[in-house]
Formats: sequence, C-alpha cells, structure tokens
Amino acid sequence: MQDLSLKFEKQSTLATILKFSIPSSFGAIIGMLCVLTDRYFIGQVAGREGMAAIALVFPYAMIINSFNFAFSGIAIIIGVKLGSKDKDGAEKILCTGFLWIFIVGILLTLFLFLFNTPILKILGASSSNISHAIEYTNFLIPIATFQIILGQSTLIRGIGDSVTAMGVNIFTGLFNVILDYIFIIKFDMGISGAALATLIATALSAFYILFYFFKSDVISFSKQHFSLNVKILKEIFRIGSPRFYNQLLQSSVITVTNIQAGVYGGDIATAAIGIISICRSVMNTSLQGFNQGTAAIISYTFGSKNYSRVKEVLKIQLYTVISVSTILVLLMLFNTEKIVSFFIKNDPPLVEFTVSAMRLNLFLMPFTAMFLACNNFFHSIKDSVIATRFFILRIIILNIPLVYILGYFFQEIGVWLAFPISDASVAIIMFFLTVKKIRKISSGN
Repeated sequence: MQDLSLKFEKQSTLATILKFSIPSSFGAIIGMLCVLTDRYFIGQVAGREGMAAIALVFPYAMIINSFNFAFSGIAIIIGVKLGSKDKDGAEKILCTGFLWIFIVGILLTLFLFLFNTPILKILGASSSNISHAIEYTNFLIPIATFQIILGQSTLIRGIGDSVTAMGVNIFTGLFNVILDYIFIIKFDMGISGAALATLIATALSAFYILFYFFKSDVISFSKQHFSLNVKILKEIFRIGSPRFYNQLLQSSVITVTNIQAGVYGGDIATAAIGIISICRSVMNTSLQGFNQGTAAIISYTFGSKNYSRVKEVLKIQLYTVISVSTILVLLMLFNTEKIVSFFIKNDPPLVEFTVSAMRLNLFLMPFTAMFLACNNFFHSIKDSVIATRFFILRIIILNIPLVYILGYFFQEIGVWLAFPISDASVAIIMFFLTVKKIRKISSGN
C-alpha cells in the first residue's frame, strides 16, 4: 500500500490543494462545457419548447443525481480509514458500497420507468411540452446506475490519484459533446439525441471506474469483502444523506419555481428557467472541482488528527471560492444578453425576459459558494447533522416559502429573488458556525 501521507501531509498546504484541486477543477470545467454544448444544440434545434422541456427535466435529473450523492459517503469514510492506516476496513467499505450501488441503481431505474409520466406531471409538465420531456427521459432513466458509479470518481481522487479522476471527467465530457453533434445535428434526433449521448458517455466511464478498482494498488475489489452489510450501508448513507437530501430538496424547489414562474409569466418564464438553471450550474460546477479536491485533503488530515492543516485548507478554500464566484457573477452581470443569446436564436422576447430574470436570480451567487464550501467542510469531517439541518433550513424553511410569499407580492420578480435571499441568509449563519467548529477542533475539544 502506498504511503498516502506523502500526498496529503508532507507537502505545503497550498501545493497539496493545487495538486488535488487543479485536476478536479479542470475535469469539472470540461463537464461544464459538455452541459453548455448539450443545451446549445437543444436550444438551436428545439428552441423555446426544448428549453422549457429541459427546465422540467432538470429536477428529474437531480433526483437521479441525488443517489449519486447518497453514496458520496463511500469516499469520505475510505479517506478517513486510510488516514488512520486501516486498509482492510477501507476495502470493506469499497466492496459493500459498490454492491449496494448496483442494487439501488437497478431499483431506481425500474421505479422511474414505471412512473415516468406521473412524475413529469408532478414536476409541472403540460400538454405543450410533455412529449419533449418524455422523449428526453426515456434515455435519461437508464443512466441511473452508471451515474452513481461515475460519481465515485471522487473516490479515485480521494485515494490520491487526481489525474485519473480528471481523465474520467474529461473523457465523459468530450465524448458526450462528440455524440451530441452526431446524434442531434447529423442524425436529427433532437432532444432524445442529447440524452442518448449522455447515456453512452456515462456508461463507458462507469465501466472504466469498475475496471480501475479491480486493478488499483491502494484499495481494490476483493471477493471476501463483498457483502450486503446493512450497517455499512447505513454509515455510508449517514455521511451522504446531507447531499442526498439537498439534491432532493433542490429538485423540489426548482419544481416549485417552475410552477410559480409559469403561473406569473407563462411558458416564456419556464423556458427562461431552463437557461438560468444552466448558468447557475456553470457557476457551481466551476467551484465543484475545487471543493472536491479540498474534501479529499480535509477527510484524510482530519482522520490523521492533523487539525492545523484542516484549518489551513478550509481558509484557502473559502478565500478561493468567494473570489472566483464574485468574478463569475460580475462577468455574468455585464454579459447577460450575450450569454442568453448563445442558447436561443430568433426569439427576442425570450432573450429580453431571461436577461432580467437571470440578473435578479444569480447576483448573490458568492453567498451560495460560501455555503457550499462550509457545508463541504462539515461533510468532509463526517458531521452530517449540521450539514443536513442547514440544507433543510436553506430549502424548506426559506427558499420554498419565499417563492410563494415573494411571488404573491411581486409576481415573477419575487420568484426570481427567493433563491438569492435564502442562500445569502443561510450562508452567513453557516459561516459563523464553521468558524466556531474549526476553533473547537483546533483546540482539541
């Protein structure tokens, strides 16, 4: 077994962060470009109706992705165990975790196929866009198991192989873009072509990850460690549950936003959400790779009780995500019309409507970046209680009620403002709790 302390603790803090975060950030950016290209082709081919369908399917995709986050606890637990030199325990988590991934993924796929149309109607599909949504989800649903496996690329990074993790993300993104062009433009498959491209690219990358863990010299699949150990599943889910619930709650708030925006603004508002959600994802994804890189370091150093290094990593992480997100917001505010026009052609009313809505909805994204960084810290040290409570505060207590309350008083303007107000409020509280927690662990209490 490799001495992982050489990768996580023996170099300077900044050098270690850069070593892990640059590859993961680069991979995330490639993935972001894949999403942008995907939506660009859909916007050019299907126009307003296609973007409205994407807005409806987006929370559906988040439901699938929530199970990816449910199993994110695998990487965290393995990171802590490797930090405490428990290789055998780490391999038990690896094998049991992947076995449960297959079971949950297959059950989820069957459930979604059986109830596809009712779920889309709950998400707000109407007679004008449900055919596009069904066309897309028929190829989206089979992704479920592969998507959960692909999410374990964070585990590859967590055992010190950040370059391979980056390579998996780059391959998935670039191959998806190539297939998008072939299926949507050359074969004229429309919105279903975009989903099929994602399915194939995700499946191939998932198979590679499985192959990787059969050959890894750090931890690997071993027949004696495979079991349906419910205790291990509960521990994995306990760690991953904050992000799992967050994805489900995010899906619900996007659904509520879709419905309420449609009430006050009609179909044009639903199509606008399709574009706004892409831009929000771009900003979050730009920081996701950095957060993933620091999570691996925090988990390992927390497991080895190197608390001063945990504090250094967190400080650099907060400075970085707040600075980068501020720059991205400024770029968005000064180039909103160009950004929106990239996705939609020959629809000036939709462009004008979306420009105004996007500026209102995204101008406080630095607070979202702060919240996600602080939550990433609690997740990385296995403090799932705090992480879960703040996701609930963010979505159930603030965001969803504000969509209705502000919408009632200010119509669609209120709907757009609900997200930035709720995120800014919870981020400030979360920041002070993070400072309190880091002081506590630094003092050894």
